[in-house]
Amino acid sequence: MEKLRVAVAEAAGRVARSRPVFSLRAVFGPRSDDNEAQRGQGLAEYALILAGIAIVAVASLIFLGGTITNLFWAPINEDFGKVLSMLGI
Repeated sequence: MEKLRVAVAEAAGRVARSRPVFSLRAVFGPRSDDNEAQRGQGLAEYALILAGIAIVAVASLIFLGGTITNLFWAPINEDFGKVLSMLGI
């Protein structure tokens, strides 16, 4: 019985010594491809939202560009006309 206990203890000691002190997985944490895929999916969603906003902005400038230009330039042209008339030009 004593021989068996010694043999089991030696075997357990060999198994315990054969394990590494630490593993890289334990240091850097578990890596999962699922996390990488989800991170890429989030980036793609943000890119689509940004592209949609850009398309709406460009379309609104195309359709409303003349109105916006007149809105800002009308007072300037009016004041410039007053200055020209004061100068007699």
